[in-house]
Amino acid sequence: MYGIFVCKEFKGSTIVELMKKEGTTLGLTVSGGIDKDGKPRVSNLRQGGIAARSDQLDVGDYIKSVNGINLTKFRHDEIISLLKNVGERVVLEVEYELPPVSVQGSGLIFRTVEVTLHKEGNTFGFVIRGGAHDDRNKSRPVVITCVRPGGPADREGTIKPGDRLLSVDGIRLLGTTHAEAMSILKQCGQEATLLVEYDVSVMGRLRSGALVLGTICDVLLPVLDELF
Repeated sequence: MYGIFVCKEFKGSTIVELMKKEGTTLGLTVSGGIDKDGKPRVSNLRQGGIAARSDQLDVGDYIKSVNGINLTKFRHDEIISLLKNVGERVVLEVEYELPPVSVQGSGLIFRTVEVTLHKEGNTFGFVIRGGAHDDRNKSRPVVITCVRPGGPADREGTIKPGDRLLSVDGIRLLGTTHAEAMSILKQCGQEATLLVEYDVSVMGRLRSGALVLGTICDVLLPVLDELF
């Protein structure tokens, strides 16, 4: 058994709190609405905007409510108006597709690496999803689903989307909910050491080894021909 197992029907949820100054925008584009044949969802995050820099939202997230106001029966223009005229404190109830589950087996192996990052604006520059849930079908590891371009994690270069976050400064995240994992990340110091797990394709490793061996042979064979 190997590869990635996906449960498309299961969704996770989170509460996102954003602060903005009067006259500024959140820096996100929302599509959908009752007149647009689709649930309101984030279709774009402006680079450098409040929403993007919060590292709490991702493109494709569904917005269920804004400051307690349910958006189920709102038209698209009403949603846009609400987001524009909302106060300085914005609380979004967000629903998202749960990340796929990687299964270690004959075609996939797991490796871990420690990464030390420095915060900027109280975040490390990545979005996490998943976590433990009362419904076993919805439980996931804490998965890094997005690495913000130009952020601390992106500049360091090790962490990639799909990696699992196992611990923060020695605090294990196994069994923690999404909210608990977010709290641990917020409350840790400006510098933190993260233990990250990532997938390695066995076939990819074999192909890489074959390429290296082939390159060595290409270099050595002409030399051996000259010697003999």
